[in-house]
Amino acid sequence: MKKKLIQATCLFFVMMLIFTILSRVSDSVNVIQIQTKNPANQMITHEVKGSGKVEGSQEVAVFVLENLQVEQVMVHAGQTVKKGDILLKLSQNSIQAALKNLDDKVKTLEGQAKDLESQKKVNSQKRAAEQTWAGNSYDLAVQSGNVSVDNARAEVQIAQQRLDEFYREKEAKTSGDDLSGFTDGEEGFNDGETTVTQEDDSATETALQDDLRARQEALNEVIAGRNQTLASAGKALSDASAPESSDSTLENVQRELENARADMEKVTVLQSIEGVISSSSDGVIKSLSVQTGDLTGQTAAVVLYSADGALRMTGTISKEDIKYVSAGADVKITDNNNNDISGATVENITENNEDNNIRDLSIIMPADSLSIGQSGDFSISKDAGPYSCCVPLSALYQENGKVYVYVTDTENTVLGTVMVARKVEVTVQDKNQTTAALGEGSLSTDQAVIVQADRELKDGSRVRISEN
Repeated sequence: MKKKLIQATCLFFVMMLIFTILSRVSDSVNVIQIQTKNPANQMITHEVKGSGKVEGSQEVAVFVLENLQVEQVMVHAGQTVKKGDILLKLSQNSIQAALKNLDDKVKTLEGQAKDLESQKKVNSQKRAAEQTWAGNSYDLAVQSGNVSVDNARAEVQIAQQRLDEFYREKEAKTSGDDLSGFTDGEEGFNDGETTVTQEDDSATETALQDDLRARQEALNEVIAGRNQTLASAGKALSDASAPESSDSTLENVQRELENARADMEKVTVLQSIEGVISSSSDGVIKSLSVQTGDLTGQTAAVVLYSADGALRMTGTISKEDIKYVSAGADVKITDNNNNDISGATVENITENNEDNNIRDLSIIMPADSLSIGQSGDFSISKDAGPYSCCVPLSALYQENGKVYVYVTDTENTVLGTVMVARKVEVTVQDKNQTTAALGEGSLSTDQAVIVQADRELKDGSRVRISEN
């Protein structure tokens, strides 16, 4: 009996052990395994990446005289050329025709310039003669007018003197007549004679006064006439001395003649080198504005990137990345062989003509770092912060426009104290490809934030730290 009791007890403990193991296995299967990390105080590094193509920073334009026919184009865009390499050939027939046209033009312009110079000389002499004549006429008008005024003034003085003399004689006569009347004592002896004399004197006085007034009026008319004559002569002198209106016809013809002679020299040089246009430096062809059979125009026939000086890489970045890139920022370049190139900087950022959501990026690179036409990857880094509460980006969840994380917590159950996940709503200040900076007060540094889980988490889900 005792032996059976011992066997039953052993069997009970074995069964309990088996059930405990099965319970733990079941618990390990049902509980979510997680990895956690505490919030950290750190910088957020933003990295803008992209790829671009290397160009020359110095462009060389090759101009050719207008309206010359291109016989053959020897290069294409993107081609590397050396100094002296042939870029294109011009038609000899078009060069000879241009030379003849320019020769005719030069002769025509020389004749026009000669005629205009002769006309200018004649006009200058004529104007000088007019100024001299106007000056002499004015001097003569002044002299003649002054003589006329002086003569008229003299006539006025003579008339005034005659009237004054008449008044003196009259006064003397009147004084004598009165004295005789008192002396003779014969009343009325001279009455008849006196009456006749008084009538004569009155007529003479009137005549003399009228003569004086007439001569004064004549003087006024002479002065007015002199002033009018001087005004007319002065206007003629002023008109003759006035500045000439500008006329740039001769200067324009001379300038056109100089240009025609310069073009003629260029065409003569083209004729001597048989219409061959060569590269003036080592570089890479950027663009061509002519093709075989075309006529040359005002724009550059060929534009090439010179191999001299620094290089430029051009690429694009997203519109959102503009805040992380600025002119002068350091740039890391990696070529196709994974070689890193240092010393590159951002030159400028411009809007893209085709897509408003991207921006064109220009990077200045050191000389001899890459070859024109090569491609490479660029990387631009910018630090922000530091931020006091940073967590891995994998810890963030979003739902209905709200951002939250899960942190670990403990909960008392029938099985004892267990670890559970708790949802905590947070705000994001900044983030990059791996890390998010949360707003102040969102979490404490001693809270364990769940950064990875092997299954979907919910608020209150049982979790345990993964042993791996």
